[in-house]
Amino acid sequence: MAFVRFMGFSVVRAWQGFWRNAMMSLAATATVVLMLVLLAALVIVISGLNSGLEFIESKVAVTARLVDKLAYTDRQELTAEIRDMPGVAGVEYVSPSKAMQRLRDAYQQSGQELETGGAPIKLFASLEISLSDPEAADSVATALAENRFVERILTKQAEYDAILGIINTIRTVGIAIVGLVGLTVLFMIINTIRIAVFSRAGEIEIMRLVGASDAFIRWPFILEGILCGLVGALITIVIVAAVWDPIQPAMVNMFQMPTAVSTRFLTTLSLLVLGVGLGVGALGSWISVRSYLAAAH
Repeated sequence: MAFVRFMGFSVVRAWQGFWRNAMMSLAATATVVLMLVLLAALVIVISGLNSGLEFIESKVAVTARLVDKLAYTDRQELTAEIRDMPGVAGVEYVSPSKAMQRLRDAYQQSGQELETGGAPIKLFASLEISLSDPEAADSVATALAENRFVERILTKQAEYDAILGIINTIRTVGIAIVGLVGLTVLFMIINTIRIAVFSRAGEIEIMRLVGASDAFIRWPFILEGILCGLVGALITIVIVAAVWDPIQPAMVNMFQMPTAVSTRFLTTLSLLVLGVGLGVGALGSWISVRSYLAAAH
């Protein structure tokens, strides 16, 4: 019961302290919102790009264009050799007629008809090699490059490497920016609580004289910092929820690839934002009050 009364007292004092120094508290809260919005944007973009990377990984394959008029036995020999290579999941033979049908289907899906004006289109037989490990594309392509039955090798490794490079760059830059803003937030909260502590220095001394413990003095200030983080986190969650629907098509248009950020992910992101907001607020307050109390002893 005494603990409940103490926490009630601390929450009330934290609320009063928040509004007593409203300008600094609101400035700290606004900085928290900026940091959390940047963090949320970074997490969303990285998650979307990771799903795009998974899509590219599923499509990473090696296509071996075969020499003209390759004998059936030679093709079977080559297919068996490829299946035994590390990282290969399967091999599919695509005849020129099947390649032509795929071309017609691709045009039909876009609402067009394939018109050649009577001119012949020469398509080549090929082996489409699906991979269980995208990293195996280079080794498979290298192994087939000198094969006498293979005329040309095509891979999607370049697209995979490009998206992987984009993810690494965004992750590095994003973490650096969020880290810098996070330090700014911490500095703002430390200063906000420090001003609140100094404005109540006389009250704190009276508490000490009547035997109040450091914990009794410290907790209202810590909760005040947590309040800054809580308000900032709630505002950020509302902002993210408001722009959630346009995020998916915007990412597809930006990166020109299928990306997926599920609605269920919003719950996880909200919990992350809430946890970081509360954590930064608590840490900044604890540092500020701890340094003041240590100096006052």
